Amino acid sequence: MKAWRFLPLDTKNGAENMSIDEAVLNARIAKEVPNTIRLYRWKPSTASIGRNQSLAGEVDLEAAHRLGIDIVRRISGGGAVFHDRDREITYSVVITEADFRAQFGNLKNVDVFYKITEGVVNALKKLSVNPDLGVIHCPAIFIQGKKISGNAQARRKGVILQHGTILLDVDADLMYTILKTPQGVPKSRMVQSVRAKVTGIQEYVPNFTFELMGSTLKRGFEESFGIRLEESKLTEREKIEASRLVRERYTNPDWTNRFP
Repeated sequence: MKAWRFLPLDTKNGAENMSIDEAVLNARIAKEVPNTIRLYRWKPSTASIGRNQSLAGEVDLEAAHRLGIDIVRRISGGGAVFHDRDREITYSVVITEADFRAQFGNLKNVDVFYKITEGVVNALKKLSVNPDLGVIHCPAIFIQGKKISGNAQARRKGVILQHGTILLDVDADLMYTILKTPQGVPKSRMVQSVRAKVTGIQEYVPNFTFELMGSTLKRGFEESFGIRLEESKLTEREKIEASRLVRERYTNPDWTNRFP
């Protein structure tokens, strides 16, 4: 059984989280580390926007500043996301395209998303939750028709980075205090829509703890991918690279405001 690296659940700010994901991606490109699965949380809460989105078009900058919310631009695509420090776990998977094809065959892009999210689906099933797959703007996971997970990808030099949310609970009013609504749509309507279409897993897992979710996700990915996950840490080179990326990209206004 092939061994992958597992970076267990930890908590970082927005710039640190995105810099670590990219540092792991770069280390895998350089063949310095094995395929890697990472779990993390966000502190403070953070609004992340996709690589090519307008910052001011997606985030209420004044509200974010007033409430102490981080803002970060991802290297992945997809839409704006509000990462609540108390109501979300995020996963990331870094795997070479060659390893992916060898294990799962040549899949269409959307099926690559779904195959990677199978680890999350399998974990939820272990908690007696029965999720479904679908699409709302991006491939997503649903429980009883309500979205609980969205995902985004970046690909670089033959390596895939996929990261995605796992919602524990949802504060729709706070979400749309930070994120802007589509032009012409009042906040009240978006809040109502989120409450109708989005949910969190805590509603379905009465004995939820972060420790339980972390260990169950680990087992879910192991069984779905047919791998053994070996708990580890970032290498020193990854730590140095992540620190560089925090300075040069993720706290750099030239990157954050590249599409103002």
